[in-house]
Amino acid sequence: MKVSHHGISRLRFGQFEVDLLEGKLFHRGAPVRIENQPFQILVALLERPGEIVEREELRKRLWPSGTYVDFDEGVNTAISKLRYALHDSAETPVFVETVPRRGYKFLAPISDVTTIEAAPANVSPVAGLAPAEPEPKTTKRWFWSRGTAAVAVACVVAAASTYLWIVPRLEWLLRQNRLRQLTVVPLTTLPGHVRSPTFSPDGSQIAFTWHDDTYAPNLDLYAKVIGNDKPERVTRWPDGFYALWAAWSPDGKNIAICRAVKGSGTAIVLISPLGGTERKVSSMNCTVRYDSALSWSADGKKLAFLHHPADSPSADEIRLYVLSIDSMEEVPIKTDCKVVSAPTFSPRGDYLAYGCFENMSAVSIYLHNLSNGGDTQLLRGLDGVGGLAWSSDGRRIVFSTGIFGGELWEVPLDSPNRREKLPFGHDVEELTVSFTGHRLAFRQMRTNTNIWRLDLIHPKEPVQKVVVSSREQHAPSYSPDGAQIAFESNRSGSQEVWISDADGSNAVQLSSFGITFTGSPRWSPDGKLVAFDSRAGGEANVYIVDTRGSVPKKLSLDMHGNSEPSWSHDGNWIYFLNGTDSGHPAIWKVPSGGGHGHPIQLTTNTSWWPVESPDGQYVYFSRDNYIWRVSTDGTKEQQVQGMPRMAYWEAWTPFGTGIYFVANANGKDEIDYFDLNTKQVRPLHVMDKPAPNFMGALSVSSDGRWLLFAQGDEFSSDLMMVENWQ
Repeated sequence: MKVSHHGISRLRFGQFEVDLLEGKLFHRGAPVRIENQPFQILVALLERPGEIVEREELRKRLWPSGTYVDFDEGVNTAISKLRYALHDSAETPVFVETVPRRGYKFLAPISDVTTIEAAPANVSPVAGLAPAEPEPKTTKRWFWSRGTAAVAVACVVAAASTYLWIVPRLEWLLRQNRLRQLTVVPLTTLPGHVRSPTFSPDGSQIAFTWHDDTYAPNLDLYAKVIGNDKPERVTRWPDGFYALWAAWSPDGKNIAICRAVKGSGTAIVLISPLGGTERKVSSMNCTVRYDSALSWSADGKKLAFLHHPADSPSADEIRLYVLSIDSMEEVPIKTDCKVVSAPTFSPRGDYLAYGCFENMSAVSIYLHNLSNGGDTQLLRGLDGVGGLAWSSDGRRIVFSTGIFGGELWEVPLDSPNRREKLPFGHDVEELTVSFTGHRLAFRQMRTNTNIWRLDLIHPKEPVQKVVVSSREQHAPSYSPDGAQIAFESNRSGSQEVWISDADGSNAVQLSSFGITFTGSPRWSPDGKLVAFDSRAGGEANVYIVDTRGSVPKKLSLDMHGNSEPSWSHDGNWIYFLNGTDSGHPAIWKVPSGGGHGHPIQLTTNTSWWPVESPDGQYVYFSRDNYIWRVSTDGTKEQQVQGMPRMAYWEAWTPFGTGIYFVANANGKDEIDYFDLNTKQVRPLHVMDKPAPNFMGALSVSSDGRWLLFAQGDEFSSDLMMVENWQ
């Protein structure tokens, strides 16, 4: 049943308010940024709370007849943006529930806040009638005594409501005003990479790892006094020793380091800030995943760290542990999270905050109560978390979004799922806070990755840079005629799929999902379509877009979590990966038209990056950085004999009678060719600079003349600092 809000200017649900006249959304009085289409869907749902609003109704409401768009994808995108604005989740909805194959339902109770057509007190509610005659005097005194009480109660209620509404808004405005007055200054200006910042207890010094060469044979720890430009070297390790993460102890006497030794795993060691002999306190393999791996409790008696258990059924599982410095006991912290990141003790030591990766684009922040062992979800639905830190009063958590550098945000503990963007910080990874020194420091990345072209006929000739911007571009794919290149890039601010001419000119954006994980484009054999994957909406799906002009359309499958698509040579099949988020990725194939038929599973064990062989008989894939193959009917799975281990799981492509791949020779990345007939490896090109974290495949033009690859032309970072941080 449709609920009429005629005469109502504001509606309230939970901690949100909707201004129907202004078309605005507020959270605890603070405006929430929301686009028109998601807002229109919200209004449609509010009109019929508790009832199913069909997708077809939303289509008619959002797009008039004669509009040519992918309606399904448009509605999905608008719903995703609405949930993002409401801090809601498709898996555990509070406000918007998906009704499979039908539509959506609004779950929360709604109340009217204010009206805009209330009648004046001296006007009769019946049109055309004059006010009634005055009552007798005695009755009037009784009426006004009751009326005065009613007015008084109403005033109290109104005052309380106004207080509850205006105080959080004033707090938010004051907080934003104070943050805008803070300035960000460089803390380091060293060449190369600086990472893993950690303040001394009083905030007067900062320790960090640093190397000025991407191919450095080791990674040492340094420390410097704030205001002094020259860092002092703390560790002097031989080649093959790497400081992965550091954390300064609360008493200032030690710095804990998660240290890796090439060929021997990792361990946790303590060392004086002045250097000297180190002391191993844990032989468990500490793990650095996405960001910080160590955190001290306020009393200095416990150290939180991450660990990948050897008996874990999933290669990606990362668990949370706490080490007792006195007893050396390593205690696992029970969570329902398979992949934990960035453990951080609160200033009072009563909570341990951590990030939980449900998948690469659906991340939550949890608080673990150290007294009762309970976990509370503070924030959900994030597109990655790069770092966590507490405010000095323990009332807020500041974090960076994304995995490879993002913006700075904070969330109050008393307002779960209400995050506010800070007015400073970009390309941020790794945070640290000095509670007593009132300082915030973070690592700011500078990354420039471009697509280069190698002449396979004359491999000794200088390589040429073809797809270029000041940001990042990966995963090149030649069109069948060699006239165009498909690639992924964040040049528009988010990771999207693009195409350009073969020389990199005339770049055109094909997707606009506005998230971190969209890419892996592959051309169809006829050169008209591009298949790619995206985690829009928090789940990986395969999309197909017509490069001549259309909206990307999701490949219809009765399976969830699909990625890394590629085409068969006849164009009839699409190979793809399923099971990445569960830790058991396997290769499947489905007719390129999609549909609700039966996809065919080709592999059962861990498999990555499927590509059909040139003769169409096999599907090649990578496993543990080796190349394997399986027949297109799912039989005869076997490792490609004689081919060496690759440097990267996705940096390869079959062509002709061999496979081009990236190896690591003498500490540098090198493009080689493996001949499937002779089993011989032919080196072709030593890359001037290292490969990025994700190259996204190699691509060879159909005539065999050119090879495209992504190269990291700049990898550097600085530490930035904010004074007077509270």
